[in-house]
Amino acid sequence: MDERERMGKSGDRVSSGVVGRAGEGSAAGEAGETRIGRIGQSRKDRLGEQGAQSVFDRTGQGLIRLLERMPLIRRLPLDRLNPRAVSGVTLALVLVLAGSLTAFAFMGEAKTTEAVQPARQETERLPEKPPEPAMLILQDGEKKWEMDLRSIGYDGEDIATVDREKLEKWLKEIKKEVDEPAKDARMERWGAPIQPAKEGRRMDLKEIEENWLPHLSDYLNEPQEIPFIAEKPRVTEKDLRAVNQRRIGRYTTYFDASNVNRTTNIRLSAAAINNLVLNPGETFSFNQVVGQRTPERGYKPAAVIVRGEYSEGIGGGICQTSSTLYNSVDAAGLRVTVRYSHSKEVTYVPAGRDATVSWGGPDFRFMNSLEKPIMIKTYVGEGFITVSIYTTPDAKVVQRQVPPAPKFQAKQVEVDPDKPTDDASPASGSGQGGDSGNSSGSGGSSGNNGGNQTGGDPSGNRDGGQGAAGGDNGTNSP
Repeated sequence: MDERERMGKSGDRVSSGVVGRAGEGSAAGEAGETRIGRIGQSRKDRLGEQGAQSVFDRTGQGLIRLLERMPLIRRLPLDRLNPRAVSGVTLALVLVLAGSLTAFAFMGEAKTTEAVQPARQETERLPEKPPEPAMLILQDGEKKWEMDLRSIGYDGEDIATVDREKLEKWLKEIKKEVDEPAKDARMERWGAPIQPAKEGRRMDLKEIEENWLPHLSDYLNEPQEIPFIAEKPRVTEKDLRAVNQRRIGRYTTYFDASNVNRTTNIRLSAAAINNLVLNPGETFSFNQVVGQRTPERGYKPAAVIVRGEYSEGIGGGICQTSSTLYNSVDAAGLRVTVRYSHSKEVTYVPAGRDATVSWGGPDFRFMNSLEKPIMIKTYVGEGFITVSIYTTPDAKVVQRQVPPAPKFQAKQVEVDPDKPTDDASPASGSGQGGDSGNSSGSGGSSGNNGGNQTGGDPSGNRDGGQGAAGGDNGTNSP
């Protein structure tokens, strides 16, 4: 029901009440009718103009009708309101509200940005989380070695980023700790107890370099057993048991057996080197093996020596042993490292073939340059001394030809046994390169039958055998 009808009905009720009440004044009724009529006329005027009103006006009218439904607001004189003015005010309020909300939103965003910005800066200041370690862990039994490869440049992906020099240095330090060289079997002298050989091992750096590093990620952060290469000993117990089976060098020199003191010195010095075994690479020193020649050790002063022989003050004979050893070693193709030759020619060996020695002075040294052990064997007979060199049957040997010793009796001279004779001088080519051993000469073939494996040379040596390569002529016969 619209306002006009409602107001009409209200007027009817008022009229009925005036008529029904017989004592009431007609002035009040007339006033009510007048007010109702005025309101109705105003509504009629506005409704008449509605067709010509704009959307703006209709919106205002709708707002007024909405206000009339509100209990408190409808008591106001809403009929006096201009619909267009209501629309304008409402639109202004909406714009103000929208502006306020927008401003509030921007202010809130600004505050939020200001609050977030310090937090973001704080986050940027925080240190980055370190990358996971790239640990290379090597293990040998219960012992471990660790290195974080990132500490030497590794980026976690490309092996080329690793500082190879630092890595190799670390690996070589570990290698020094874990390598165990093989131990050769040892026997100081023939017939002595044999110290057994022991297999060794070497850290396999090539395996790590070629197979580990290209696939490095597969070997990180977990213990990896160190790769090893087994190292075999060069000398076994079998080699030492066979060291007396092949003679590769032999030499015999002669002396006057009636010169007892000198003969004693030859025997003692020959016994000192007899049955001595040298492993590959070991060096023999005559002075070190024979030791100091003193009366307390049985050496005799000899007033008569071989002409040209060097005497160290205890008597002659010692240098004949060392010279005989030198020629046998040279015939065997071994490397001579130190040799001195007396300034005067001696008569028990060819010129320039002596090896002069003296305690605290000249020494004779040679090295076992073979890949197998060797043994020195000496035999002193009636007026001769033979020194032989033996090795195993499978040893690779390059023998040399050396000139034989003179067979005539050497001339002797008297000397003061308490004083050394003339000084010795280094032999030509006696340095670390050793003697060339290319001297010409050959031994008598009958000498091959004169000796035996144990070094016991019977008098058959007088008929020969003092020549090159012990008279073996390059054969493998013992």
